Amino acid sequence: MVTEILRPTTVQEALRARAAPGSAYLGGGTWLNAPYSAKPLILISLEKLGLGAIEPAERQCVIGATASFQQIVDHPRVPNSLRKAAALTASRTLRNMITLGGEVALHPADSALIPALVAMGAEVSIADKKDSVSIQDFLSEKDEGLILSVAIPDPARPGVVLAVSRTSHSPRSLVVAASAESIQPRVSGLRLVASDCVGTALRLTRLEGLLEGRPLPARSEIEEEARAELSPRADVHASSQYKLYMTRVLVADALLRMAGGKANT
Repeated sequence: MVTEILRPTTVQEALRARAAPGSAYLGGGTWLNAPYSAKPLILISLEKLGLGAIEPAERQCVIGATASFQQIVDHPRVPNSLRKAAALTASRTLRNMITLGGEVALHPADSALIPALVAMGAEVSIADKKDSVSIQDFLSEKDEGLILSVAIPDPARPGVVLAVSRTSHSPRSLVVAASAESIQPRVSGLRLVASDCVGTALRLTRLEGLLEGRPLPARSEIEEEARAELSPRADVHASSQYKLYMTRVLVADALLRMAGGKANT
């Protein structure tokens, strides 16, 4: 139950307001505006903090925490894999509400954007920390600080994000994201992330190491090597066996798409 909405005009005001018991930051309000809790709640709106800018550059793309998914989709200089990941939220109404900072802070289990950010090596800037942190560290430490922005190093880096869901509006069952410095003629700087959408987003470091410096192998080899590293959990949408099979397929699909659909046979 929302009892009060504060609208600070500076980051420091927002941080002071957050010290109050029962307070929470409000971006697009996708979840906080929903009647999920009867507990009193003080919302701290971020609308006046100027955190919605998207600043692309050759070596880094910085996306403000209150930038919406629709802004990300529409911006031509945001890395294509991130635009595709944001577009997987099929409802334009939701895309106009959900913010980047809210998605990272909440990290919903079926997020498509977070695996894409991990694959791109994103870094998170937090208000009370001098240095940015990798998104993997942010998620593992369950940081609750005020997110200011997310930076994507090397925005020209090729990337792909793929997902499985029953319908465009259903919760996702699987997400696979990949990026690399290069795929052809040899694999270099590969990052692979697979999410079972039950809370496990796994960096496939074994497969990354096996492929590093090699020509991309045949689909069958990619799938077999991916299989050894995966143990997705079942949910109401899909069995673990189905998820294992489809994740292997998506990993191979992602690599082949980055390679232009070609692999050695």
